[in-house]
Amino acid sequence: MLTMMQSARSFQKTAAVLILVLTSSLLYLYRASSLSLQHQLPHGSVRHTPHSVARARSIKPIAYVFPQYYPFAENDKLHGENFTEWVNVKRVTHNSWGLETIRPHESIGFYDGLEFKTRQRQGKFLRENGFYGVAFHHYWFAGKPVMDHVVQAMLQDGEPNIPFMLSWANEPWTARWDGLEAKGSVLIAQSYGLQAAWRKHFDWLLPFFKHPQYIRSNGKIQFLVYNPAHIGHLGPQMYASWRRWAVEEGLGGMDIIETRWGEGSMETPKSWQGYPPDAVNEFAPHAGGPDRMKYSSLKRLSQAYHRGTHACWDTTPRHPTDGKASSLPTCHPRTWQNHLVEMFRKIKSDPNPLGSENFFFVNALNEWGEGNAIEPSVQFGYGYANAMKNAIAISEKEHVWADVSIESNLARDRELAILMRNKADVCVVVRAGPQNAEDKIFKLSAMLRSLQAQQNTNWRAVVLPKGDSEFPDLNLLVLQSLDARIKVSDVPTDEKTTTIPTSDGDGRGFLATDWVIQNLARLDLGCQSARYLLITDGSNIYEPTAFDSLSETEDLIALNVESRESLWNHPMSQRNISWADRCRRLEDPQLKLCGISAPKRASFDLSATLINFRKLQVEGLSFSRLNKNIPHRHDSAIAEVLIRNRGWKLAPSQSAECHVRHNPAYTSCLKTGGFWFDSPIYEEMGCYSTISLIEQMGPKTPNLEGIDLKYFRKHGHCVRYKKEMYLKLLSPPGRTG
Repeated sequence: MLTMMQSARSFQKTAAVLILVLTSSLLYLYRASSLSLQHQLPHGSVRHTPHSVARARSIKPIAYVFPQYYPFAENDKLHGENFTEWVNVKRVTHNSWGLETIRPHESIGFYDGLEFKTRQRQGKFLRENGFYGVAFHHYWFAGKPVMDHVVQAMLQDGEPNIPFMLSWANEPWTARWDGLEAKGSVLIAQSYGLQAAWRKHFDWLLPFFKHPQYIRSNGKIQFLVYNPAHIGHLGPQMYASWRRWAVEEGLGGMDIIETRWGEGSMETPKSWQGYPPDAVNEFAPHAGGPDRMKYSSLKRLSQAYHRGTHACWDTTPRHPTDGKASSLPTCHPRTWQNHLVEMFRKIKSDPNPLGSENFFFVNALNEWGEGNAIEPSVQFGYGYANAMKNAIAISEKEHVWADVSIESNLARDRELAILMRNKADVCVVVRAGPQNAEDKIFKLSAMLRSLQAQQNTNWRAVVLPKGDSEFPDLNLLVLQSLDARIKVSDVPTDEKTTTIPTSDGDGRGFLATDWVIQNLARLDLGCQSARYLLITDGSNIYEPTAFDSLSETEDLIALNVESRESLWNHPMSQRNISWADRCRRLEDPQLKLCGISAPKRASFDLSATLINFRKLQVEGLSFSRLNKNIPHRHDSAIAEVLIRNRGWKLAPSQSAECHVRHNPAYTSCLKTGGFWFDSPIYEEMGCYSTISLIEQMGPKTPNLEGIDLKYFRKHGHCVRYKKEMYLKLLSPPGRTG
């Protein structure tokens, strides 16, 4: 007993010392983080110190691993002796777009996926390039595993040495490679049994669950189910049994992560009714569809929700002759990197609850038979690996986690309340339409974030609907900005006897704009008394210094702007541009894409011009009347009338920095993960996603046969016409060649 008491006292002393050390360390870390995290909230521009809990958050990229790169009995029986995925990969060289199908880089070759050195290399590759872990595809049919040799080897020797989880690919094994049960195509059927079968499966999984590297969230092991709809109503009972057994086995609990299907649909499996999933993850392209530009707009289906993406898609190796291959023609690490940055921004702005991890599922490390591999390739080298590393670094620098601290939110709101009492420097009238929705390339939410990032925080904004099309999420997007400086104005379609259309013949909405300006006393007093007025659209982006160069006296201040118009009218574009210069010119460092907004028709941009608001009000000017008397009905004509007829003075900004990206603009296009089409036709030149290029140019040149996709494959930023079609487009009517 004495010995026990002495031990207890010794333990108490040791514990006290440890508590003091820990407290000091935490105080030091708190002070350090407070000093280093002086950056802006994603949904607010008033700077403050975020809650230190944000430091504990992290995005954990998880790469799916496909194991079919070694011979095993079932494949020998079903597909022939020594069959592996490499058999599919080797039998094709090009896809339907005329592009090479991707092949492994010589540094890895057509490897044996079971070999120790292969698994060791893969683990090192992923660790060194920003990945947290892997999700092994796991196959279980009729009470026994199939193709499990890689994960069994990992249990024995620890390679790949990286955190892991299992994803149950619970579909029939079919000759079509896609799990669809066409007549005669099922090679191994999928059945689920009842409790005894579930326990047998769980017991087989148990050694993996108990492995020290098995991935957990909130203390619980994580298990993926690839196709929850296929299990149907058995799912909730099966999962409940597994969760109970996980607790009984001392695993701390178990989360079933059910994989999302249905592209962007909010439809969920019927089995979820009354049984909400523990968590949901995205497996691209099944979730989100082929257009990854839309992935960040997918709405979460559960409280714990894990986003995902894919590198590319090309199933030509699996469908070389049956005509069922599908592929994407514009995949490149360069656009993928920018896409990743946008996905990381989305995750940080809408994270999972505290305690839950934020996994990011990448399809895939090595789906070579689907043209979807981030491993080194002949075509892209280590490009995808570098893209992941770069995207993580960019996100660390540019994005902060949403503030989960009530105290921080209150502090920000108090600062905004003080700011709102002041006379605003700039009143921004934003005209937004459905083309600025979250699933579009240029989003209203991005435009509002650019306002919130202004170094000059003394601004107000009123957002109004642009055009006659419905924009159902307009109010929601403004609400989600969590910023008292931003308001929505619903322009009435019928006020007494006067009709106030939201759009005019040219779609610029000047009548609606005038109505908002005339009603600012009711909508926003701070806007009504602002020094300058800015009329803009929901697609534009403003750099942080845009509102820094203000004046007390200037009538018009011209900001520096990049736009499609500025590129089209650039001095370097006035000469004849050769086919070889198309796209290549955009990489020329001498091509300064951002120029000053000026009164000349070719270069004036209303969205890049700060207007003396008081003078506009005193002179009783309205944009609709100005526009009505102008034969060309163009923004620049407004400036010409103000300067020539009214005697207004236009002053250039004193800064050489770019202030505005009037979208579509080349620079902001690339940042969205899109690419540029450098067409000689003005209406075609602009920013595209893979799907928008196919939809818009497909009718003109079927299968994109007239588009130089090989240039994009090499450079990853731009597409152009093939030379023959380019010369044909530029030939005078009646001439050939």
